[in-house]
Amino acid sequence: MKATAVLSEFASKTRLGDMSAEAVAATKRHILDCTGVALAASVEPPGRIIRDITREQGGTPKASVIGSSLRTSVVSAAWANGALAHLLDFDDTGFSHPTACILPAALAMAEETGATGGELVAAVCVGLEVFERMSSSGRQYEHVLRGRGFHPTSLYGCSAAAAGAGSIVGLNPRQMGVALGLAAANAGGLTQHFGTWGKGIHAGNAARAGVTAVLLARKDYVADPEGLEGDYGFYSAFHGDGNYNLDKMADGLGTHWSIVDPGLTVKRYPCCGGNLRALDAAEALLTEHDIRSDDVERLEVDVHPDLLDIVRFHKPTDGFRGKFSIDYVLAAMLLDRRVDLDSFSDEYCNAPRMRAALEKVRVNAHTEWPNDAASRRRSPVTIIMRDGRTFTRLVEKVHGSPGNPLTRDELVGKYRGCASRVLKGDRLERSIGVLETLEQIPATKDLIEALTP
Repeated sequence: MKATAVLSEFASKTRLGDMSAEAVAATKRHILDCTGVALAASVEPPGRIIRDITREQGGTPKASVIGSSLRTSVVSAAWANGALAHLLDFDDTGFSHPTACILPAALAMAEETGATGGELVAAVCVGLEVFERMSSSGRQYEHVLRGRGFHPTSLYGCSAAAAGAGSIVGLNPRQMGVALGLAAANAGGLTQHFGTWGKGIHAGNAARAGVTAVLLARKDYVADPEGLEGDYGFYSAFHGDGNYNLDKMADGLGTHWSIVDPGLTVKRYPCCGGNLRALDAAEALLTEHDIRSDDVERLEVDVHPDLLDIVRFHKPTDGFRGKFSIDYVLAAMLLDRRVDLDSFSDEYCNAPRMRAALEKVRVNAHTEWPNDAASRRRSPVTIIMRDGRTFTRLVEKVHGSPGNPLTRDELVGKYRGCASRVLKGDRLERSIGVLETLEQIPATKDLIEALTP
């Protein structure tokens, strides 16, 4: 299977009119969500550092950094916006975290070229498709990659970002193949950085790799045409022989849209996706039975040992690490019946009430569970009351997932909660209007103007 050629042919020729209405609508939802999350991150301490570094490096002002009036080079803008989009771990999840890699790359190129909103939507949809096709080809082996320390977001995100950015500038199939392969040469990202500001940089690096590869390809730079499938290419290097299958890469390409099926999950909580099922289960139990923290003897969550390679921090004393601690997020839910951006401050983390709640949470790793995808996702929650009553809940479909999606009001409500940290009043509402009708706006600069405080 000539994976590079298949994907580059698709990415170079697919336009908005080729996409189903469902794919366009879903892509717009994820653009809105990712944009809001990036705006929220822009006012956090690490977000300010990202913006400061970008400003200090300078560059011809061709593209904007979200949440500010700063304009810089397309490469720097893609990096900064990608890092902001993934920084808080509030961006979408499913086949890893694709939108945080793709949207910043496509947006930077769209602003430079004066692309329309419709062209931006199409580019993001193309990038999402490339990401999922690459990811699914090695998915059975992905948990091993994670266990070794590789973060799939920044593995597949580089070429996916190149596909999105390359779509914007109209690369031909040969140029697109060069861009996908060159971007893949930058693939990386270490799970060691989970629970720190370092993880956000993974998406920024992928967006930067994608844009840089497109800029080179646009000038007819030459690279190996089999950057993905070659004997020494992406899959051989990262997955190893026998651990991937490219045979289905082209099946339904251009007619079956991955953003619709399997789709992505919009997060309700700003933490690792591995926590979401347990959080939904705990929230349901607390609400349904009107449970108060003081009446709880113990809260238990049962997990596959592989999940603890990701949500690996136990009783953290650093609030940000709580995003990758299943006992921490469940303690926060037990205390407040919510988990939001304020749940991960150091002050909240080290408050006596949180330390006490953490003592009530027990994480049970089941080494006897089968080593299959369904088992690795399971995380049933049991609450044992002081009066002896016991309540248990298992959530299969996270609220926000394609099988249990957020309503429009819930999605926009999340956006407002994030974006209102930067945008106020009429400007906030205007940004929602622009994002929800993005395929109709004549130029991407209209979106940028709506997002500038």
